[in-house]
Amino acid sequence: MENTGERHILGIDFIDGADYYIHLLHIASYEFALNYVKGKKVLDYGCGSGYGAYMLAKEAENVVATDLSDEAVSYSMEKFVSNNLIFKKIEDIDYQKFDVIVSFQVIEHVKNDKKYIKKLKDMLNPGGVLLITTPDRTDRLFRYIQKPWNVYHLKEYSANSISKLLSKYFNEFDVLKISSHTELVLPEIIRRKKQRFISLPCTLFFYPNFLRVFLLKFQIKLYKLYKLLTSSGQRNNQSQKLQEMVQEKSSFLKFSSKDIEISKNPKYFTDLFVICKS
Repeated sequence: MENTGERHILGIDFIDGADYYIHLLHIASYEFALNYVKGKKVLDYGCGSGYGAYMLAKEAENVVATDLSDEAVSYSMEKFVSNNLIFKKIEDIDYQKFDVIVSFQVIEHVKNDKKYIKKLKDMLNPGGVLLITTPDRTDRLFRYIQKPWNVYHLKEYSANSISKLLSKYFNEFDVLKISSHTELVLPEIIRRKKQRFISLPCTLFFYPNFLRVFLLKFQIKLYKLYKLLTSSGQRNNQSQKLQEMVQEKSSFLKFSSKDIEISKNPKYFTDLFVICKS
């Protein structure tokens, strides 16, 4: 499956500490969900490369994992096989009911978030639980004036904005934050703050979506061209850079998904973890 950088695929090498933090965040989100799925009928809505649904299947009675992408579903079916796990296209789900629905890093991609939340709620059994994760926009975007700099994201949320959305459909929900040790989480926060400055000319709030995407992709091409041109004059430093990369990896690879914190009010955080009860 093509690695676009948006789907999380196990086995892909990590660029830096921020990239590794994102990897651990994905794993820890599913590990946290294991607390809710034991012996339950579970839906993974937007399963991506399938590793998370496979994790859930180890504890759940059964898991239905769905995605919009044919490529993602085919890849998942090949890589992750379990007797109680089924992969399907989203449109192939009939009117089933589930005890637990997880939908991680999905809501920021949907055009109609109200329809999305209502659909997931309607598929929950009474007393069921919906678990959602999404990036927190606080350190990613300038408030009011900026649209997402991720070309795949249509809308991003703060704790307040997602609470307003969920309150229309759920009487009981809790918004937690995803964080970690300062040494692990800060590189990702710094990366996001830099990106909101760099991308601001391409992501102003009044741009139509097609223009935002076009400008962001053009900016990415310019950056790649710049890196290509400058790398030719830096070959003498390759050995030193390789040594620095090895040292950096040894510093962040000491962490594991157990070092990811999902709690109410951590000092630093990057993403939201929402727990909704029907």
